[in-house]
Amino acid sequence: MGEEYYDFGHADVFDAESIGEPGARRFRIFVRSGRRSASLWLERDQLETLGSLIEKVLAQTTGVMTLRAEAQADPTPPPGAPRDFPSEPDVEFIVGPMQLGYEDDDEELLLRATPIEVVEDDGELFAREGDEPIFAVLFTRQQAQQLCSSINSLMLLGRPRCPFCNRPMGPGHICAKQNGYHPVGLN
Repeated sequence: MGEEYYDFGHADVFDAESIGEPGARRFRIFVRSGRRSASLWLERDQLETLGSLIEKVLAQTTGVMTLRAEAQADPTPPPGAPRDFPSEPDVEFIVGPMQLGYEDDDEELLLRATPIEVVEDDGELFAREGDEPIFAVLFTRQQAQQLCSSINSLMLLGRPRCPFCNRPMGPGHICAKQNGYHPVGLN
């Protein structure tokens, strides 16, 4: 693809937020390092998986497991991006594959992200994953814990999950594990 590689080094600001209403939200990780900024757009499941993986890495490196709330009466939304975060960041893309690493010596985590690019072929649009990661950022254990907390809050603020198929429930939810059961009126 010949894209530029963005090595943000150590993150000054590193967190996640959602934009929009449940069922129509967009999720992003926002990063600022020095004067550079980035918005990495993810699907809900990608963000949730990233949070779980970070929690596992933190647990493995400390030997301490953390508990995650599965439900909360009134979840508090995370603060979101700082007010001075640019509306047009230096780097912005939809994330495809991600890589997560841990550096023992400095007790830092590394996130590398590969973009998804939209290509047109015969008038139709297709999504194609990039070949290599083009973005990298280092973040501290404290930033990782804050990110996990934000991700957990974002998940709790969304639509409830079906206990059978684990998909978001909303109007018209048909659960495949319930054999496609959908209430129908009888004549």
